[in-house]
Amino acid sequence: MSSTAERFRRFAREAAARSPIYAGWSAAIADDDELLALIDTLPVADRQPVLVLTAARFTGLSPRGDVRTWLEGEWDEVAAVARARATQTNDPRRTGPLVAALQGVDGPIALLEVGASAGLGLFADRYSHVFTGPDGESRLDPIDGPAELELSCALGEDVPLPRRMPDIVWRAGLDRSPLRLDRVDDERWLRTLIWPEERARAAQLDAAIGIAREHPPHLVAGDAVDGVAALAAHAPADATLIVWSPVVLVSLPPAERERFAATVGALPGHWLSLDGRRVLHDGGERADQALPGADDDVVLTVDGHPLAIVSPHGERIERWVSPA
Repeated sequence: MSSTAERFRRFAREAAARSPIYAGWSAAIADDDELLALIDTLPVADRQPVLVLTAARFTGLSPRGDVRTWLEGEWDEVAAVARARATQTNDPRRTGPLVAALQGVDGPIALLEVGASAGLGLFADRYSHVFTGPDGESRLDPIDGPAELELSCALGEDVPLPRRMPDIVWRAGLDRSPLRLDRVDDERWLRTLIWPEERARAAQLDAAIGIAREHPPHLVAGDAVDGVAALAAHAPADATLIVWSPVVLVSLPPAERERFAATVGALPGHWLSLDGRRVLHDGGERADQALPGADDDVVLTVDGHPLAIVSPHGERIERWVSPA
């Protein structure tokens, strides 16, 4: 297992292009033995750099502030937040690959998202989508016209242009601790999860929250493995059940990943997943055969079979599996 210092140094490198602020804070923490000792008092799962830095900002650390001074002076409050919260980022951009995958599903859809956070990933059909690739552009709008939130998704060579919006007639979200937009602290946590420099993502989040307020999602608190079948039982029988798990399996222990795959595989309908190439052994082997690539690829799968390589946040579909 990597030491806390190694985790923060690695995160500093990975975050440099996306957030110089987070990169600088992480590098400073990695070189401070006293701060590392404080962080090591947290459970291992709560020592994630993103979680610690978000907790620090949630408790008042300014993007221009000194992370060492803040953590030393406010550690008890920061630790309490890190223990109570999780990195439940809702990125609406991931609905672009979802729309692309749903092109092959006919009829009305019952959408069940696992790891739903505040439920913003349930509104693929209420956002506007613009897909752009070598073969042209396709714009998909909600049935009542262009949405306040417009999401762009770039397509690589041979990735088919989505041509229709999915017909979602039922939607529900499952999360261990759902974020409720009618709770001030939950909404503030969701906003704080946006990295400091990401103004475009903050604007997208604003628009998505506005849509969710107009159409409050049905969210259920429950374990991913043990709760999915119970929630799926409430889906209408005349709709095709779609269980959607974007970047969920990576957060589960390996044995639970396999149990989740077996559970959703026994349900009617289809399971769509967006996760790392290696999170499931069989899935990794299938991806290597159909879409060879790097171990850190994010793979869009249908019923455990690879469909596409996607950027981590869904703003680009890199490659699509060739038809059999």
